[in-house]
This record gives sequence, C-alpha cells and structure tokens, in this order.
Amino acid sequence: MFALEERVDVARDPHDVFAFLTSPEHRPEWDRSVVSETLVSPAPVKVGSTVRTRMRVMGRDVAFEWRVTELDPPHAMGARSVSGTMPTTLRFAFEATDAGCRVIARIHAEPGGMLRMVEPVVAEAAPSTLAAGLARARILLETGP
Repeated sequence: MFALEERVDVARDPHDVFAFLTSPEHRPEWDRSVVSETLVSPAPVKVGSTVRTRMRVMGRDVAFEWRVTELDPPHAMGARSVSGTMPTTLRFAFEATDAGCRVIARIHAEPGGMLRMVEPVVAEAAPSTLAAGLARARILLETGP
C-alpha cells in the first residue's frame, strides 16, 4: 500500500477550482496520464455517481471505474475505485486562502497481483504525476477564463 499527498495554491476562487478539478471532462486537460474520463451515470455528478477513467500508466493503457463517495462543493470531493487493477481512494480538499484556493489531493492505493511486484516503481512515479497534474491545473486556471 502507498499513500501520497500533494498541495497546490491557485489564484482563483475555490468554486472555480472545485468545478474544474472535479469535472470529468476537464481531467485530461490537466492530468497528462488520463486519456479520457466520462461520467457513466446520469448527470449531474453526485455521491454514488460512477466515472470511467482511461489512463496511460507506465506505457500501458488501464481503465478504472470510480464511485463518488463525497461531494461537498466547493470544499471536498472523494472517490474510490470500483474496478481496475489497483484499489484506490482519492480525495480533494479545497481551502479558501487570501490569494484564492489551496488544493490538497490525497491518494491511497493498494496494488495487488502482479502490480504488487512493481509497487515501489508505481509509488515513486505517482507523486510526480500528481504534482505535475496539479501544477498544470494551476496554470490553466490562472491563465484561463
């Protein structure tokens, strides 16, 4: 098992940051490992909604389905994987700051099967992937409309 946490400060209103980071259609824009992300259940996103994510990880295409477990705009969003190669939970917290919004992203993952053998590689790559994604989101949010 591994856990990681990354933070980024964004000079935008927490409502804008929350909307951007929690919208499936925006995820491929800021997370370069994501090929696509689609809401599978009826809109709008709510607790219990299912989201399908296709990713390119370590040169392999993988797919996950996530169930939204927490949704408290603009404060928090949580999800857990319900399919895929690695049981994972994800939580974004959004805190208002004088300059805009602080995002705290936490991931807990438990590689199983063959992935257990490469867990150290996955655990080492995941923080930089998450940090790069959050940095890209900050740029997009601060320079976009």
